[in-house]
Amino acid sequence: MKDIIKNKYFWIAVVAGLIIGDIIGVMLARPQREVLFDTSTATSSPYLVIVTDQMAGDTVVVEEATSDVSTWLAVRENNGDLLGRILGARRIDPGEVRGVIIELLRPTTAHLMYAVVMYRDDGDGIFDSKLDTMIEEGGSPLLTRFVAR
Repeated sequence: MKDIIKNKYFWIAVVAGLIIGDIIGVMLARPQREVLFDTSTATSSPYLVIVTDQMAGDTVVVEEATSDVSTWLAVRENNGDLLGRILGARRIDPGEVRGVIIELLRPTTAHLMYAVVMYRDDGDGIFDSKLDTMIEEGGSPLLTRFVAR
């Protein structure tokens, strides 16, 4: 038994098993959804944004978004209830869209939380967080949080 524990191949197998087990666990984990203001039950609201947890990287995929005006979907860092820096944004036309890919200026980091926030375009077609206003419902910004894995 002592010879097995001293054997470097034994430890390589243990580490490889842990890594493979972790990878399988992440792949089998079901994506989590959090919609701060769920418009699916509110028939009077024309806004909806759904994002699921996803792999860290240079892009974020918005599963579904709905708006009645030209809207920017902006990916922001998230720290508790505080929204941080904007990492990237993409404009969508009025209506329902699915599978929107937002390219980021800086990649997301695994195990950190982010938010996709909806902004009303001011009409110039250029994203500016000072001019384009956050869309709010009930006094809260309309957003969805997700975790990069």
